[in-house]
Amino acid sequence: MTKLIFCLAPLAAMAAAPLSAQADPTPEQVEAATRYALPHLFEGFRATCGDTLSADGYLATEGDRLQTKLSDGADAYWPQAKTAMINLASQRGGEASSELDMFASLPDESLQPLVDGLVFALVATELKTEQCGSVERALALLDPMPVENIAGLIGFMFEMVQNDKDASAEDSKAMEER
Repeated sequence: MTKLIFCLAPLAAMAAAPLSAQADPTPEQVEAATRYALPHLFEGFRATCGDTLSADGYLATEGDRLQTKLSDGADAYWPQAKTAMINLASQRGGEASSELDMFASLPDESLQPLVDGLVFALVATELKTEQCGSVERALALLDPMPVENIAGLIGFMFEMVQNDKDASAEDSKAMEER
C-alpha cells in the first residue's frame, strides 16, 4: 500500500501550480493525503481483486463495511491532501507545463473528482492480481485500527522511506566529494 501512496505523486502533478516554489510535504500533509485517498485506493483494490479473492474471504464479508469506514470523513482532508500532493509533485514532477497549469486552475469541485478517479485508476491498473491476497491480509490486519491511525502509520512509513532516501543521497554526495 505504501507503494501506492508514492504513486500518487504523478497524480498530484496535474493539480500543481508552478512546482519549483513548493516545499516538501509535512508528515501531517502526507497523513492527510493518505486519509483522503484511502477510500479511492480501496475502491481500486476492490475493482482489481474482487473477482480473484475467496467468496467467503475478508473482502467479500467485510468490504462494504470497510468502504464505509474509510469513506466517512475523508472529504474533510481534501484541502491538506491537495497541498501534500502538490508538494510531492514538486519533488518528482519538474517544471509545470501549460497542461498542468490548466489543471491547477480548476476549482476544487472539478479537480477533486478528477483526482479521485485517477487514484482509483492508479490502483486498478498498477495492482497485480498476484498481490491481491497479500493486500487483503494487510487490510484485515489494519481494519481494527481507527482510519486516522492507518493514515498516520502510512504517513510514518512514507516519512521513514523519505529519510532513508535523503540519508542515502547525502552519503552518495559525500562519497563523490572524496
